[in-house]
Amino acid sequence: MNQVVFKTEGDWDSTTLTCNGRDWPAAQMLVQIEAGRDEYGSPARGGVRDGGQMSAVVRSQDNPDQEQAIFPGTLQMNFPGHEVVVENVHPNFDFEFTRVLYNQRDVTEQIVDLTVNIDAVNNEVQAVITLYRPHWLGADEVATITIL
Repeated sequence: MNQVVFKTEGDWDSTTLTCNGRDWPAAQMLVQIEAGRDEYGSPARGGVRDGGQMSAVVRSQDNPDQEQAIFPGTLQMNFPGHEVVVENVHPNFDFEFTRVLYNQRDVTEQIVDLTVNIDAVNNEVQAVITLYRPHWLGADEVATITIL
């Protein structure tokens, strides 16, 4: 099981990635989750429970063409003002065992999308989460939050 921690204060000098307590010199970390969609592909209540797909890989500085899987395990990502934790400890990495926390709140059943692409080689940074927000009174909404 991997315990991966990504931390940044918003610039490359403050960015670190560790795996099981050891530095992991990475060229890129890419995490993508798609979940919480109805039969037409539109966002819907249910999150991971409705099925979906996820990929989470790191490309090392030593061999940037080779992907290394992050899961099974836990990935904790700390950004200025935001924390995202993705956990899947199932040995076969079955999607339905995925758990997502955003700022210490379980959003597993609200997650629609999560994209984190930290690419040092190409100087690209993207971190966005989309959550489904059902309302008892009024229309439900989808909120996209730019993390970084």
